[in-house]
Amino acid sequence: MKAYIGSDRNGDEGTAMVVFAETAGKAKSYIAKTDTFCEYGYTGIRVNRCPMLDRFYEGKPEMDWNNPKHRVAMVRYANFECSCEVWHPECEREECPAQRWCGRYERMHDDDDWLADGE
Repeated sequence: MKAYIGSDRNGDEGTAMVVFAETAGKAKSYIAKTDTFCEYGYTGIRVNRCPMLDRFYEGKPEMDWNNPKHRVAMVRYANFECSCEVWHPECEREECPAQRWCGRYERMHDDDDWLADGE
């Protein structure tokens, strides 16, 4: 199975997911039926291959952000980050398993006031 990153065709950078499928069309079809993307429709979704994530296929159609192994892979190999609109307590407490590779964590950590933003 091949890994594809699905996102909003119009550039909503806060919405993305990784799915496994045999073709890009099958990946789009799957993504269009998820709760996250059902309102976008098939033509409102963009998929891009991400060969670096192929090896993380475990028999399920999508990667799970809440699975620490998946989160590390998504951040490390596909530059995923937590949504800017959502404050993640594990990031504040420096407990996120992917913080070593996270650009958002680096940007927040470099800012002297990064903890104050989460209060």
